[in-house]
Amino acid sequence: MAQLPDIDRLDTVLRLSDDGYIMLDAQSRIADMNDEAARMLAVQPGALIGQTISSVNIALGSWRTLLEAVQKGVRTDINLVVASGRRVLVSLRRRPHTDHIALIKLCDLENFDYRRQMSEGDTTPRPSGFLAGNKTRPDFEAQRRLCSTLHKVLSRGERAMQRGARVLITGESGVGKSEIARFLHGGVARGSDAFISINCAMISPHELDRMLFGSNDGEDSAFFRAAGGTLFLDEVAELSLSAQARLVGHLEDNTLDFHRGAGAVQIGPRLITATNRDLQELVQAGKFRADLYYRLAVIRLAVPPLRDMPELIEHLIQRFLLTINRRRKEPVAFPDRLLRILEDYSFPGNIRELLNIVQRGAIFTEDADDMAELTTELLTLDPVPPDRDVPNTGTFDLKTEVRRFERALIDRAIQAHGSKRKAAKALGVDIGTISRKTADDTPA
Repeated sequence: MAQLPDIDRLDTVLRLSDDGYIMLDAQSRIADMNDEAARMLAVQPGALIGQTISSVNIALGSWRTLLEAVQKGVRTDINLVVASGRRVLVSLRRRPHTDHIALIKLCDLENFDYRRQMSEGDTTPRPSGFLAGNKTRPDFEAQRRLCSTLHKVLSRGERAMQRGARVLITGESGVGKSEIARFLHGGVARGSDAFISINCAMISPHELDRMLFGSNDGEDSAFFRAAGGTLFLDEVAELSLSAQARLVGHLEDNTLDFHRGAGAVQIGPRLITATNRDLQELVQAGKFRADLYYRLAVIRLAVPPLRDMPELIEHLIQRFLLTINRRRKEPVAFPDRLLRILEDYSFPGNIRELLNIVQRGAIFTEDADDMAELTTELLTLDPVPPDRDVPNTGTFDLKTEVRRFERALIDRAIQAHGSKRKAAKALGVDIGTISRKTADDTPA
C-alpha cells in the first residue's frame, strides 16, 4: 500500500480536522493554518500566512493573552468568544526543543459538546448553522480599515465612551446602530461589566416604565442591572412623554427617583441611545422633550447608510458567507455577476437587507433559475438612486426620465446576464423590446 510522505500526511490531518490549527515558526510567523481556523477567526484562508502572530489584529477579548503567552514562550489554554459568538478553547503548545516552533489549536466547544453527546447516544439535532441561529458579530476593526467614514464615526464614539459622555447614535433602519453600541461598550468595559439593551419600540409603555425604573426598591430596574456597565436604549424616540420626564429626572443628577434608607441610590451606567428618527423635528413638534434631547445627544454619531459605504459591501458578503459555510459540506460562493449587481445596488434596507439577500443567495446558488430570479429582483426593485431626486423647480420631462431609467435597467440586466436575449428573459419582455430600446447603441 502506497505511503504518503510525512508532510502530505500532516496536511491531510489538518484539512480533515474539525478543530482549527495554526502553526508558528521560530520567529512566531504563521507558517500554516487550516480552513477551520480561518473560519473560526473570520479571515480568508491563507490571508495570514507569513505574518507574525503579534501583527494579527483580532479584535477578541482574550487574544492579547494568547499573544503574551507566545511572546513569553509558555504554554497556555484560554477561552475565546470568536466573532460569530461561539466559544472556542485555544491551546498553545511548543515543541520540547529550543527551536520555538509552536502549534495553536482552536476547539469549537459547541462542536465538542455535540460530538460528546453523539458518542453517548444523544441524537438531538445540532443547532442550525444558518445566520439566524449563529449571528456573526461585525468585525469593526476590519471595517474601519476599509472605510474612513466609518472609522471617523467609531473613533468619535470611542473617545466619548472613554470620557464618560452620553452617546446618541442616529441613522437609517438596518445600518447596525445596536452593533455599534455593543462595540463601543466593549472598548471600555471590563470583563464583568453588563451590557443591557432595551428596544423602546417593542415594549408597551407600562412594561417599558417597569423595565427602566423597576419597582419601589429599584433593584429590578435596567439602570440598577447595568450599574458599572452600559445601558443601551434603542428606538429612544418611542419613549412616552411620561417616561421621558422620569428619565430627565434621573439624568439630572445620575440617580433614580427611588430611595433606600436615608438617600437616593447612586448608580451610573454609561448610557447609549439610538434612533432612526429626527429627534430635533420631534422636539419642534412637541413629541420629544428638548431637555432630554440635550442630555442624550452629548455626542451624536450619524451612521451613514450602506449605499454611502460601498467599500464595505464585499467584506460584509464574505463575512456572512463565512458564517453560513461553517455548517455546509460544500461552501457557498456568489457568482461574479451577482457581486457586481450588489456593488451597484442602493440597499434601502442597509446591512439588514444585505444579510437577507446573502441568506437567500446561499440557497438560490444551488439552482440556476432561483439565482436568475434573485438577480432580476435586485435589478427591478432597485429604487432611483438618491442623487436622481425629482427637482421641485424648473422643467422636468417625465418621459425622458422614464426612458433614461429603463435604459439604465436594461444595461444592468445585459451586464448581469451576459446577453440581450437573457436580459429580456430576466426582465420579462421579448427580445424585440430590448433591441428597440437599445437601438441607439453604436455598433462594435
